[in-house]
Amino acid sequence: MTATLAPPEPRQSEPRPRRRRTGDAQWVGGAVCAAAVLLCALSIHGVLDGFAWVWPLGTALAAVAAGTALARWFRLPTALVPAAGMAALALILTVMFSADAAFLGILPTGATLGRAQALLSAAQTTVITQVIPVNPDAGVVFVACLAVGLIAVLVDTLAVTLRMPAASGFGLFTVLLVPAIIKPQSVGVAGFTAAAAGYLLILAAGTWQERRERCAAHAAPDVPTRPSGAQAAGAAGIGAAAVVAALLVSLAIPGFNAGAFPQGARFNFLNGSTGLNPVVSLGNDLRQPTATGRITYATDSTRPVYLRSTTLEDFSGTRWAPDTRENERKSLAGEMAPAGSADPAIPTETVRTLISSPSYASPWLLAPYAPSSVSGLDGAWTWDPTTMTILSGSGSSEPRSGYEVVSESPVVTSEALSGLRAAHADAVEPRFTDLPGDLPQIIRDTAREAVAGADGPYAQALALQSYLRGPQFDYSLEAPVEGGYDGNGIGVLSRFLEQKSGYCIHFASAMAVMAREVGIPSRMGLGYAPGRATGNTLPGPDGTELDEYAVDARDAHAWPELYFEGAGWVRFEPTPSRGVVPSYAVQRQQNAASAAQADADPRDMRNPAPPVLPSAAPEPDAQSQPLEPGETAAAPWAGVGIGLLVAGAAVLTPWALRRRRTGLRRSEHAGSGRAAPAWSEATDLAQDFGYHARTADSPRSYAEHLGSQAGLPQPAANALARLRAAYEAEAYADPAGPGPAGKPPADWQDVETLRTALRASVTVPARLRAVFVPASLFPAQRTGPTPAASREPAKPSSRR
Repeated sequence: MTATLAPPEPRQSEPRPRRRRTGDAQWVGGAVCAAAVLLCALSIHGVLDGFAWVWPLGTALAAVAAGTALARWFRLPTALVPAAGMAALALILTVMFSADAAFLGILPTGATLGRAQALLSAAQTTVITQVIPVNPDAGVVFVACLAVGLIAVLVDTLAVTLRMPAASGFGLFTVLLVPAIIKPQSVGVAGFTAAAAGYLLILAAGTWQERRERCAAHAAPDVPTRPSGAQAAGAAGIGAAAVVAALLVSLAIPGFNAGAFPQGARFNFLNGSTGLNPVVSLGNDLRQPTATGRITYATDSTRPVYLRSTTLEDFSGTRWAPDTRENERKSLAGEMAPAGSADPAIPTETVRTLISSPSYASPWLLAPYAPSSVSGLDGAWTWDPTTMTILSGSGSSEPRSGYEVVSESPVVTSEALSGLRAAHADAVEPRFTDLPGDLPQIIRDTAREAVAGADGPYAQALALQSYLRGPQFDYSLEAPVEGGYDGNGIGVLSRFLEQKSGYCIHFASAMAVMAREVGIPSRMGLGYAPGRATGNTLPGPDGTELDEYAVDARDAHAWPELYFEGAGWVRFEPTPSRGVVPSYAVQRQQNAASAAQADADPRDMRNPAPPVLPSAAPEPDAQSQPLEPGETAAAPWAGVGIGLLVAGAAVLTPWALRRRRTGLRRSEHAGSGRAAPAWSEATDLAQDFGYHARTADSPRSYAEHLGSQAGLPQPAANALARLRAAYEAEAYADPAGPGPAGKPPADWQDVETLRTALRASVTVPARLRAVFVPASLFPAQRTGPTPAASREPAKPSSRR
């Protein structure tokens, strides 16, 4: 009696169960993707002020989810599903931001596009003129909804349409980049936890949807939709690995601050461009672990040169930002002269400076104070007679390869300043004297304590500078973060005076505000401290030589400028261990050598001595010292190398996982002699090379149409037949029948023969996809003959 495969039993004529629609799974998948993106976007809080922007952003994401789900419900071609999501995004943005300019309040028109351009321009202005957290005005919210909405389309396409939920993490990571780069405290634990939860939700929804699709394909409504243990374990493993990798990858990437991601560490993908984003980015730049964004200038000045970018003059509000003063600016043509020029009796020094800033991206132009002419610039530029700041007329932030600035710098002395009286009330605009009515009492008390006994504005200015440079204050880059006042505003200044620890933005703003409190007009300059001599010279006019210097991100600096009637705006240096104290600001009790050092010839800065400090001031710590450019020249290349390694790892990971699976099957086959591992490898190879099975294929029918579809040569066709026969005998034969010796053998060499034939049957792009994006790794793409375990076991029959 021989065991054979029983023929299929005749089925009675029963109505075939209808294939269930799985549209509910599509809706759930789209909703989960939108929720995950929204969870990631919550970390933008702190980049945008408050939470008013969450509602329009959530509405935009809901529209994207509805658009893509409807496209899948109506069985639109796959390529049109993301287009439907983008169309839904365009419609909802039209309704929210330009309904009055749209046809029927919803359909975009030419006027709608003009409104969108105006919103983009308004957002650009906000970014230029404000510091984080920026006010969520209409332009900023429009850009946020547009950008995050497009990312939601990408995430939905990967996770639901293409059935690659694990890959959707790249889209979520894109959302996290914004706070990771901009916020001083990076994403934060709460933001990272929300993003990780969103990613895990997408993986869970993908596993659930895959199970639903399989149940619907087999028309088995009684099969539970709960994922199998293997599916759940796989999804959990992918999610856990992604979360752990996000936590550990910061340890391998240069450019992170001390601490562990996501708290206390920031991505530094913008090292190559160091545009001075006013105020709060100073702390970020100063905390750079490497000296990035090198800027060079060559000058004939005999005194240290500060490269000035912009000013802050309005301290009356809760947040400080530069004022573009559009109505007062003039076109940059001809001679420039500051409003309210200094007394003609005060001599001026004409200084020529050649500036090269190929990595400085900002609409504000770097220039020594006070510029009288600028040459070598392209495009439209404007300047403000009151602040002498130079701004791109178009708002362009393109780096400038080289330009020349001629400046007229007043040469003030302590003797000249000490004889000046307090400025009249109308000597300057009110914005340079205004203070908020609710000025914290600690600022008032500290100002009066600092100037006690000082007579006249010059003596009071020296007293304020000496107080801030005194031993009770520390220069620190970390204390502001830990103290929660790494920002600007009167509240930040109040906490600084309590903590007595901060960096230049805090010292400069403290002196400027306290100067106003005692009656001295003030403002704050932003730019770069003098930097270091490079040892090179450049030819100047009339055969002169200009000495070259270099600054970088760690030289970003802020300083107060106080107004003295008859002398104009005068710079002071209250920040310990930073910048250079001008000779007129050195206390008289300091010796002559210290005074000389304070205003030394910059040609002697090739080996600069430590900055002049009060006798009791602490020495600067090693971490606060800028690194020499030579030490960090390879920093951008290190970032490129790390990026290439990460990209290579992303490309090679599927290849490595596929090879590992093949190795495990080979080992199992060699150890047990079972045919199932060899047959599984054979069917996966066919999937990888693009030969997909039909849903109801059996091993025999799949092998038959694979042979004809791939045009297998006879040796490969025979190998496939042997693999199939061995698998069928192992899976379907009577367990009580003959032992392994009576079953057809399975040889792994047949797998290799089939691999070679399949590879030869496809094009080069298909071969590359099979290696680097193997379809058998992705459950959504992997189809194959129905395995034996899911079939009704065949009953053996006996033949006499």
